Amino acid sequence: MLVAVVEDSPELRSDLVEFLNLQGCFTVQGFESGEAFFAVWPRSPFQLLLLDVALPGISGLEIARQVRSRHTAGSLPEIVMLTALDSSSDHVQGLEAGAAMYLSKRSPLEVIGAACHSVQRRLERDTVGSTTAGAVPAKDAWQLDTRDWIVSAPNGRSLALTHAEVMVLAMLFEQPGRVVTRKALLLRLEKRDTLSNLRNLDNMASRLRRKALVACDMELPLRPSYGKGYTFTGRCGLMK
Repeated sequence: MLVAVVEDSPELRSDLVEFLNLQGCFTVQGFESGEAFFAVWPRSPFQLLLLDVALPGISGLEIARQVRSRHTAGSLPEIVMLTALDSSSDHVQGLEAGAAMYLSKRSPLEVIGAACHSVQRRLERDTVGSTTAGAVPAKDAWQLDTRDWIVSAPNGRSLALTHAEVMVLAMLFEQPGRVVTRKALLLRLEKRDTLSNLRNLDNMASRLRRKALVACDMELPLRPSYGKGYTFTGRCGLMK
């Protein structure tokens, strides 16, 4: 997979290029600015762009908008935004510009790498699904990737998760439509059944719904059963 990293910090750009190239399945080129990127795109058919939102000159958001408006058939790359910002409005702008994911620049390289692998696998599944007779992709289902800690919405947008969020969602995805008690979820998290831990679990669920709405532009069908637990009410699939 051809990957472009557009990041003005020489240290972070170098780290990302080196780390992703070492994965063995990416061919990565770094650019210090949007101007440098557009000097080679679309002649270089990148399949994935890692864009710093707050670039000097042409911002990452503007790069995403121009790529979406200027691409030719079959040439639209996937976009992952990297940002030091943490406001909902910035996330919404990035998603409206065509980003599939929004990650913090403070994320470990392993998390950013996992997001790239997730995009690669999704592209491979889409390719197989489009060429295999009778294949019916689950377009209306949420997909949880427990290996890469990512949940993908039916519209194709994705959200990077914490380890605790993955564990909670995995248990709910294993029993869709059924109430999973808060006690059982705490047990999965290896937490004691205390008032403090119950409150933390409820806060996590609320925060997860807010994050999914911003990142995926869809409501996560995670429903509380007050005094009991939680239910995942949508169609879902689990990838381990």
